Amino acid sequence: MGGGRISLKRSRTDFEDEESTDDGLEYNGFDDSAEEEWWREDESKEEDESKDSDCEQDVEEHEYTTSGDTARAVKIRLFLADEEMGEFEWMKNFVAECTCDGVVVATAFARYIHREDMRSEFWEKMEEPSEETCDVAFHVFDRYGTVKTKYKDHPVQRGTSVWGNELDHGPLFLIENLHVTALELRRKGLGQKVVSLLLEKAKQSCRDDKPDGEDVFFFYGSNEAFERAWTLHAIVSPGILTADIESLLVGKSAEERLMTRTEVQSAAIEFWRSCGFRRIGTSRCFVFSFDLHHQSHALPAVSDFEPRRSHAGDLEDEELEIMYETDRFTEAKKLKMGRLRDALPLHHAALTLADEELKAFFVTHADDKIGWDRVTNSEATLLHLTACELKPLSTQWLLENVHCADSWKAARDIDGYTPLEALQEKLETLRTQKEVGFRVLNISDNFKGYNDTAASCLSLLLRQDTLGINKACLRYGCTCGECVEGFLSARMRSSLIFHGEINYDLGKEEIDDGDFWIRDNEYILVHLDPDVRKNLKTNRSLRKGFVNIFLIAVECLKAKKVPIAENIKWCCNNRSEWPPHTKNYLRCAGTQMGCRAVLRYMFDAAKGEDEKAGNGECQLTLKKRWSDLPTCRNDHEFEFVARACGYDGDDFISLPCW
Repeated sequence: MGGGRISLKRSRTDFEDEESTDDGLEYNGFDDSAEEEWWREDESKEEDESKDSDCEQDVEEHEYTTSGDTARAVKIRLFLADEEMGEFEWMKNFVAECTCDGVVVATAFARYIHREDMRSEFWEKMEEPSEETCDVAFHVFDRYGTVKTKYKDHPVQRGTSVWGNELDHGPLFLIENLHVTALELRRKGLGQKVVSLLLEKAKQSCRDDKPDGEDVFFFYGSNEAFERAWTLHAIVSPGILTADIESLLVGKSAEERLMTRTEVQSAAIEFWRSCGFRRIGTSRCFVFSFDLHHQSHALPAVSDFEPRRSHAGDLEDEELEIMYETDRFTEAKKLKMGRLRDALPLHHAALTLADEELKAFFVTHADDKIGWDRVTNSEATLLHLTACELKPLSTQWLLENVHCADSWKAARDIDGYTPLEALQEKLETLRTQKEVGFRVLNISDNFKGYNDTAASCLSLLLRQDTLGINKACLRYGCTCGECVEGFLSARMRSSLIFHGEINYDLGKEEIDDGDFWIRDNEYILVHLDPDVRKNLKTNRSLRKGFVNIFLIAVECLKAKKVPIAENIKWCCNNRSEWPPHTKNYLRCAGTQMGCRAVLRYMFDAAKGEDEKAGNGECQLTLKKRWSDLPTCRNDHEFEFVARACGYDGDDFISLPCW
């Protein structure tokens, strides 16, 4: 009953992504045997009992009598392992060890994760401890630890819709591994008993950590926010261990092997459902709610969502894996693509030819009856493939010359994606994640916009004019259609305006006393060149000019102008300001550096008080004014927008004051 990855998809031969354009959507290239090896290492340490005991805290001992004709007494030790506590202060490790007649018969490992303590770096933090934490974080959650929108809103990806925004807050209890090693004790209730004890211990840990509530409003803004921040959920990604299935596959045909894998995987999933876990949308992860009144508890296990699979695709993967096991030099990828070429030459061409070559290939075969309306094993149409391969010339040709192509816009692949949705999903992954070896990196802040081919494919599927603001919105991933220059959303503008106005008012206080003002505003001046800062201490005009930049930036934002240095300088030049404090400041600091010193701080402050990236103070203050604004994919991407404005996080070269 391992809590690992679903191993029905195997990285060695599974390259359906080239056929169904799922590239980058799943991270299943890790071998589940790593978890098994972890336990082997753990068991090998039993000889050094004194060392083990030093790592064990809050030990509990329980006894369980197995069900069945021959009852067996099992001792269950439950404890916290603190060997990683110093490295990961936001996490606790829970271990369960079951023994029968002195022999270890089952083990379990789970992690209690203080999500609120590291929300601003959720992906980065979760990537470090293990493959499992990394997989769950990138698969189900966004960079700030909230469940991906598709699992809540998409007509197919949302599954049963029993999970919503409640999963966006509070601690997570990730059950990473559960393995009943003694075959004779499986299906005897031992696994369920261990899960029950783990859940109860996690619940108690949450109670112990939860503040007493005296300063609820000060820290959380409301009782509702306080309760959300301390609502615990348990999560698991059911998988099967390699050692449990290898012997069952020996000498079997591809069909038999696939049936065996499916049966074992289904058994693992049904076990977790029997423990009260229900699937998050169409993902491979399941959640347990500690709220007995949650709607997930009213959903029968048989009614839980089961994603569709391609039997033909899985069978082909199994066949190719057998070939690979027989001959390690077998090039499975080439074999699979060869089969695709023979069965679906148009689809093979869509995946292998450059855009111009593909368009010419389509033209050459326009009158041939070779499967224009056929789909791949993953039910991807030709439009799915050309769009997700970022081939706008071929995509446009299909839409203009194939009579059924327009209807393909609404066709859904096996994952429930239309061509547009499949393309958007691929681009979202390219925007946010990068696999480097066995690691997955968060690259969201380095986003510089999609290239022309991606924007053109989006435009063709959306039927939008690619000129002007529409093209900018497509290029920068805007989903509200109202982002200034395609990337500065209404909510981010509101947040920046909020902080600009506050800091303008605060900056004017005690501005005549240079020594005091510099000390009092040291945190605001952090991005200012040291030499310019010295001049501010003795020059009142420069101090006033610095503070005025906050107000000018607010004026730009309210006028729906991006607060780049050029726009701020233009506003400065068109103001009736005498004496010209702002111009003096910009002459001394340099236009780009002088604007950056203020705007970079505004972006940092807005991020620090954002509901996702920070502590949420901004949204608590703005309340309805904020909630009435349209939501956008770019609402919380402060670093990306700051860089787009020319204010990245790197230090600028110091400029002389003149």
